[in-house]
Amino acid sequence: METSLFDHPAIQSGVAPFICALVVTGLFYRIRLLAGFAIIAGFIISIMLSTGFAFEPLTSTRKITLIILLAPLVAVFVTYYGQYSRTKLNVFYVLGSLAMLWVLWPVLSRNPAGMILPVAGYMAYAAWMTGIFFRLSETSSLSAGAASTAVGFGTGITALIGASALLGQMGLSMGAAAAAYLLVQLISHRDDEAGFSVTLTSGFIAALLLPAAVVYAKVPWIVLPLIAIVPIFAFYPFEDDDSIWKNTITLIVVMAAPIVYAIYLTVQSAGEMIM
Repeated sequence: METSLFDHPAIQSGVAPFICALVVTGLFYRIRLLAGFAIIAGFIISIMLSTGFAFEPLTSTRKITLIILLAPLVAVFVTYYGQYSRTKLNVFYVLGSLAMLWVLWPVLSRNPAGMILPVAGYMAYAAWMTGIFFRLSETSSLSAGAASTAVGFGTGITALIGASALLGQMGLSMGAAAAAYLLVQLISHRDDEAGFSVTLTSGFIAALLLPAAVVYAKVPWIVLPLIAIVPIFAFYPFEDDDSIWKNTITLIVVMAAPIVYAIYLTVQSAGEMIM
């Protein structure tokens, strides 16, 4: 059977999201809200080329897709009707945890005694990632873009190694789209405030994919805290007179350290299960 170039996983999860996000960011890089939609644009093109959009039956993966598609609408609402505050941060902690509970509800309902503590941990991870990416809205576009890139690739690679091709492609599409967004910021020397359209979309993707890979694939739970610390580095205050290229590359290298270890642990875990 003849296959199309667009059927290749590398095109679906890497090349196509990168190009799509690059176009969106390049066209709208002066309009922060629209440029930030590069992340969701890359995610959408990846889903269109791989599984397509179908929500019946509403599986856990399709729940994740639905939540991520709604994230930009939330970003628009928050952008026009409020700014960062402690109260809104707490709201997003709750939203992240409830979204994770909805995704994993079938697992919890089948074995409430055995899964209540693990699911509580996954909810805490989702709350943390949603909240910290919400906080990144006040950092520079370079810091937020670097965090989104690192977390996306880290999540995608570990999910792929853990034998979840679809969750892996979703994570990689986030990383590729965020890399395109980051590249445009670097080329145009824009280092303004990131805004919610980038951070909330990235936050919900980051919050939901990795716990699902732990539950449904062979990703060890210890990967969660390793990936969770990655966005913290985005708050590092670089000197203003340093090169933005130097600062951004340094930031990504630092973020890569826990990700590389997470990948190593996933390889070890996957190998042991196969043996």
